[in-house]
Amino acid sequence: MKRTNDLLKIRELLQRRRRDILMANQGAQRELSSLKDQERDPEYEENAQAELADYTLSSLMEAQRREVMLIDAALRRMDTGVFGTCVDCGYDIPIERLEALPFAIRCEEDATRHELEVRGGHQATPTF
Repeated sequence: MKRTNDLLKIRELLQRRRRDILMANQGAQRELSSLKDQERDPEYEENAQAELADYTLSSLMEAQRREVMLIDAALRRMDTGVFGTCVDCGYDIPIERLEALPFAIRCEEDATRHELEVRGGHQATPTF
């Protein structure tokens, strides 16, 4: 019962985070459109600053898009009853890990093993 309540709290956090990202993304898109609509000043420095702002906003929007995709995938796993279950060993992922990393699909041990395999074996240093 406690795990069910903890998972419901995580769902609420994910849904709130998704809403916040979408609202921030709309603001960033308005800002980007505004930048693109502005007359470009022939001064190189100002043009470079506008291009940097454009690049920064585009990068931010891409990062937000990726996070929404991760949130949507986690919510789908919740809807199908597999959220919180390690895709490798099938055991429950500890709730502390899910609270810290709600997109986790592997327990910490299997995530480390998977990353070592992806990064080239035991010589690789895992990242978290």
